[in-house]
Amino acid sequence: ALRKEGGGETHVEAGLRLFGRSEDEAGRLTFYRDHAAWCPYCQKLWLQIELKRIPCRIERINMRSYGAKPKSFTSKVPSGLLPVVELDGRIVTESLVIMQMLEQEFPGGDFGPYGPAMLPAPGDAEGLARANKLLKLERVLFSDWCGLVFRPSVPGAGLFGGGAMGAFEKTLSAVDEALGETAGHWFMGGDAPTIVDLQYVSHVERMNASALYWKGMQLRGAGRWKNIDKWFDAFEQLPEYRATQSDYYTTVMDIPPQYGPGFSSGGDKQERAAAVIDGANWRLPLKQSTRDAEPLTAHAEAAGEQAAREEAAWELSQNG
Repeated sequence: ALRKEGGGETHVEAGLRLFGRSEDEAGRLTFYRDHAAWCPYCQKLWLQIELKRIPCRIERINMRSYGAKPKSFTSKVPSGLLPVVELDGRIVTESLVIMQMLEQEFPGGDFGPYGPAMLPAPGDAEGLARANKLLKLERVLFSDWCGLVFRPSVPGAGLFGGGAMGAFEKTLSAVDEALGETAGHWFMGGDAPTIVDLQYVSHVERMNASALYWKGMQLRGAGRWKNIDKWFDAFEQLPEYRATQSDYYTTVMDIPPQYGPGFSSGGDKQERAAAVIDGANWRLPLKQSTRDAEPLTAHAEAAGEQAAREEAAWELSQNG
């Protein structure tokens, strides 16, 4: 009932978010995102809206892998690409463009009532320069990930195919170093994530699962990138993030329809990792912890097995 009225916690099926404001205010903004919560570009925008508590209506649109998109959507967005927002009747596409626009329209922190400020102040030249530098680094990380996961290994060039693994690891180390340059857990410092953090997290979440599954490489919890580990731990303290977070199995199944097939490196390490994620050895009751290759969140561990059983039973009851 709360969800239908625009209240309650962050949820994939919510169609109205009020955050204590009026439906008239929510009528200014409509957020179009994917139906299954697979899309990383939708996830970062979804997180911004939830963390800043921006009232809006939400329309869920199927991804192309589920068939043709509704004409009511493509008449507004001929490309059919997600995410999209409609603000005061104006259609805006491209996730980062949308996020910057929302920060201007719905200011937070010292500049307005909408949650934390997610960009440096216009006069903060040093902060803006750091944000831009980090956003460029994120694009390098994304490119290196694609080069590692979505291209086959070169025969005779080593287990991971030439320098793809080395390039990815080097950029991960640069990201880890950048996270260590500020106080706290976030890229820009402060007490809350910014657009920079949101730009990273949706793809790094997918890197965790895909690098392990297709290359046998453990990114999170390996002890090598400790600042990234702390950053993820900080995100998992946020109920808004946990509500958008996926599990490794779902992630590696939904990546190919969006990006194309991942290429397995082979070898014992990769095959064991893939078997764990595929559930080849799953037996009930599952024994999970925060130290696993796919770590259980501290929140889930604290909630206990009974809470997990109740959540699973509820989800199963909705399948009919």
